[in-house]
Amino acid sequence: MKQILLKYADNGDNNFETFLQLNTHKILNGRKYINDDEVNYLLPIDKIEADREAISYAIRRCLFQKYFFAPIGEKLNTGATVLDIGCGPGFWIKDVGLDHPSSTFIGIDIATTQFPPHDRHPSNVGFLRCNATHGIPFPSETFDFVHISMMCTAFTEYQWYQVIKDVVRVLKYSGWVEIIVSDPLIKNLGNAGKLICEKQGININIHATMPEIIDSVNELEDLEHVSAEYPIGDWGGCLGKYAATNLRKALEGIVYLSNHLKLSTKECDDLLTIYMKELNENKSSGYYHRYFARKAHIS
Repeated sequence: MKQILLKYADNGDNNFETFLQLNTHKILNGRKYINDDEVNYLLPIDKIEADREAISYAIRRCLFQKYFFAPIGEKLNTGATVLDIGCGPGFWIKDVGLDHPSSTFIGIDIATTQFPPHDRHPSNVGFLRCNATHGIPFPSETFDFVHISMMCTAFTEYQWYQVIKDVVRVLKYSGWVEIIVSDPLIKNLGNAGKLICEKQGININIHATMPEIIDSVNELEDLEHVSAEYPIGDWGGCLGKYAATNLRKALEGIVYLSNHLKLSTKECDDLLTIYMKELNENKSSGYYHRYFARKAHIS
């Protein structure tokens, strides 16, 4: 099974892959974005974005001090199959793959441009181009653990229900799913921040809706929730500085932000500068939430 999954997930380096990249990407303001009307992802898929995602990943590692909270560690040590949905550059899956060489890890993402080269990830880790909203391309009961991190802006609420339903299909019985989402409703948000959030139409309740989405699939049980608060701004020391950098780079990557705000590029940049200043002065903070649940036999 391990060899079959890894062969299936081998993203390759051939002409067909190059053709896919040419047809699924577009360049806007010098940044690369997904070129698919069905995809809601607002952020770029280039090297600059991969560097930002590295900062975001490091912040969560610092906050939680664990790769996962689901009780899957013993199974990973003896040999498990793991799916990472929306893996991006593969930071999480590479780290966990190194720690658990007996297990098999498959990362899927609609953008292949961020996948690491073959010689820069463990041999028990593979990557596959896939739009999870069109269905997860694996047989039922394939995986022991499914991990989904920071897909808050990638799925609509309806799509979340569909994806979680399909996640349960590919999960083995007694397997676990773990979902990490951020809370866009930042504590002590200033006027500039409120303007950005309101104009962008962010669904600030997706983290709170996650238990309802998980509960909608009656095969999932033992739902647990862990959250962590982090500072944003210089007032929070090194972590706060990184968090502010991560937030600004994410907002700068939203190519349509200035249009939504009805501002010029310079006016939008000035607003972001005010936003960062407010976050520091107000000693603002944000939250990450982790939800994990187990697939149970339904009698």
